Amino acid sequence: MLRRFKLINFLEFTAFLLVISLVLIMFVQVFARQFFDKIPIWSGEEVATLLLIWLVNIGAAVAAGRNTHISMDYIVEKFPEQWRNRIEIVVYTVICLFLLTIGVILFQLAWSGRGATTARLNISMFWIQISMFVGMIIMSYYYVKLLIKSICNLRGKSKNNITKN
Repeated sequence: MLRRFKLINFLEFTAFLLVISLVLIMFVQVFARQFFDKIPIWSGEEVATLLLIWLVNIGAAVAAGRNTHISMDYIVEKFPEQWRNRIEIVVYTVICLFLLTIGVILFQLAWSGRGATTARLNISMFWIQISMFVGMIIMSYYYVKLLIKSICNLRGKSKNNITKN
């Protein structure tokens, strides 16, 4: 039976593969330094850095998808119940605007750095810098979904209040 594709599951699996790859590359690097004169060029710190940067950005997207980023719930809980949803909408709107703005800047950065390469492996810097753009776009997707959900909740509450009165 075919299961429905879920972006969050794909991101978690990708993060898992990145962690495994990072551990294996670091193991080869340590093992080669201990027992051989040279380390394989592909196990250098450039590849580890590339994997780590991608892992951080994919991990941030997973946290956005699960809505587990650190937040200031304590302050929001001090407001009356009727204001909490409105505050959520404002917060999610600001987050979405911030992510989209930074995403555009990061894409311009990645595109302008596409001609530069890493020192040992000649990997284009584009592949390192685009990871931040990808992370921002995926986080934007999840925060737009949360914003829409908050707006729908507010409309649902206001409709309930109108029908009660």
